Amino acid sequence: MSVALRRRAAWTIEREIAASLVNAAFPLRQARVRFAGPTLGQLMTPLQMISDWLETQDAEVKSEVASMAALLVFDISEFVDYAGQEQTASLRHWLTEVGLPAYTVLSRALKFRSCFEHFAERRFTEAGWMQSETALRKALEEAKRDANSDAAGFASTAQRMLDEFPIRKRSWIEAGKSWRQLADAHLTSRALREWTTSQIASVNFTQGSG
Repeated sequence: MSVALRRRAAWTIEREIAASLVNAAFPLRQARVRFAGPTLGQLMTPLQMISDWLETQDAEVKSEVASMAALLVFDISEFVDYAGQEQTASLRHWLTEVGLPAYTVLSRALKFRSCFEHFAERRFTEAGWMQSETALRKALEEAKRDANSDAAGFASTAQRMLDEFPIRKRSWIEAGKSWRQLADAHLTSRALREWTTSQIASVNFTQGSG
């Protein structure tokens, strides 16, 4: 078998697997889908929407989201030595990489949404910040009572976090509101399914026209 035929066979298998994954993930009353090719249409992708959202956040939120990605989204062995700016740059590249097949965009969007919401859920609410503030103040009290306690080694960090608390709290709660608007409109299972189906239809139409 020639190299070209082997590549074509590999791509056929890959797109059939991708289609099976999409159909398994979204088994609602919808025509069964087949991936016709790797190119995307001109609509803004879910990853581009996430990237645009991230760019509107302040530097601290961006940095914390990038650190989350280092732990939960990427292979930490490839990410562990990165400084904050490098983490942010790597996340930005991951979200804005061009020429991705539709199923890769879908997979990345699902992964980011799941990991990010797991990481940030408590940061989006007043109750979550109250719990964090209480824990920090308890750590400082313990450090004052016992200079040899584990909390004493954490005291300077706890105090710094409390000093920055109002700004971080405000930034994250605002980030949570804008994220919820984005996710509810464009990152639900239904929205992602409709986007993926539109890409498949666009590719099929383009190939049929050719």
